[in-house]
Amino acid sequence: MKYLRCTMLFLFILLNLPVLQAQQDSSVFADTLSQPAKSAIAKPLLIDSIEYKRIDSLYKDSVRLDSIQKAMVLPKKPLIDTSTYAKYLFHPYLPLNTPPKWMLIDYKKENTKDYLFYLLLGIVSLLAFIKVSFSKYFKNLFRLFFQTSLRQKQTREQLLQDTLASLLINCLFLLSAGLFITLLILYKGWSQMYFWNLYAYSTLVLLLIYSGKYLFISFSGWVFNNKEAAQGYIFLVSMVNRIMGVLLIPFTVFLAFATTNLSTIVITASIGLVILLLLYRYLVSFGSLRNDLKINAFHFFLYLCSIEIVPLLLIYKLLVNYIG
Repeated sequence: MKYLRCTMLFLFILLNLPVLQAQQDSSVFADTLSQPAKSAIAKPLLIDSIEYKRIDSLYKDSVRLDSIQKAMVLPKKPLIDTSTYAKYLFHPYLPLNTPPKWMLIDYKKENTKDYLFYLLLGIVSLLAFIKVSFSKYFKNLFRLFFQTSLRQKQTREQLLQDTLASLLINCLFLLSAGLFITLLILYKGWSQMYFWNLYAYSTLVLLLIYSGKYLFISFSGWVFNNKEAAQGYIFLVSMVNRIMGVLLIPFTVFLAFATTNLSTIVITASIGLVILLLLYRYLVSFGSLRNDLKINAFHFFLYLCSIEIVPLLLIYKLLVNYIG
C-alpha cells in the first residue's frame, strides 16, 4: 500500500514537471537597472494574409484599366455644317456669332508704282502720236533749235501754221515737266501730299506761269508798239519748253523706277540739262531783243529778275505756306 502511494506521487511529479519549470520564483526580484530600455515606437502588427481573400486578376474591371481612358479626354466640339452656308458662320475670319471688340486697324500702305507706269505710258504714247502724225513739224522743231539764226522766217512760219501740233506738244511739256517736278519733290521729301494732288498742283503752276508770261509779253508788245519782237520772244520760249518736255521724258522714267543712287545721278543730269536750256534761251533771246529793241544787258537782267525769277519765288512761297 505504501509502495502504491509512492508510485502515484512519482507519476504526478513527473507529469507536472514542465509546468513547475516555467513558473518564476516570486521571491526573487528582477533587476530593473540591468534591463534594456524599451522602444517607444510601436511595432507594426503583422496581419495574417491568410485571413484576407485574394482577388483574382481575371475578374478586375477591364474598363477602369483601359489605356484609352487613362489619356486626356478632349472636350467635345460642336459639329459644324460645312456643306451649306452655315460654314461661314463659324469662320475664324468672319466672326458673326462672337461679341464685338474694339480694335484699331492700320491699313496697309501700297508701295506699288503701277500708276507711274501707266502715266508714263500715256505720256510716251502722246509723244509717239505727235512724232507719227506730225513728223514734219517734229523735225522742223529740232532743226530750228540747232540753227545758228532764229530769223529764218520760213521754218518759223511752218511751225506757227500747225496749231494742233503746237497745242499737243505744249500739253506734252506740261505733263512731262509737271511729272518731273512732282517726282523731284517726293524724292527730296519736300511735301507729304498725295501723288495725284501734287502732280495736279505742279502742272497747274506751270500752266499759270507760262500763261501769265504769254499775256504779259503780248501786252508789252502791244503797249510799246513792237508786236514782232514780242512774238519772236514768245516763240523762242515756247520752242525751248517743247524741246525740254521731250528731253525730260527719259529722265522722268529713270527717276520713277531707279534706285536711290541712280536717282541722284539722274536728278543732277536733268537739272544740268534744264539749266543749259534756260541759258540757251536767255542768250539767244537777248541777242534777238538787243538788235530789235536796242537794249543793253542791264535792262535784260532787270527783265529776268522781274518776270522770270520773282514770280517763281512768290509761287514757291505760296506752295510752302498753304500747300506743302
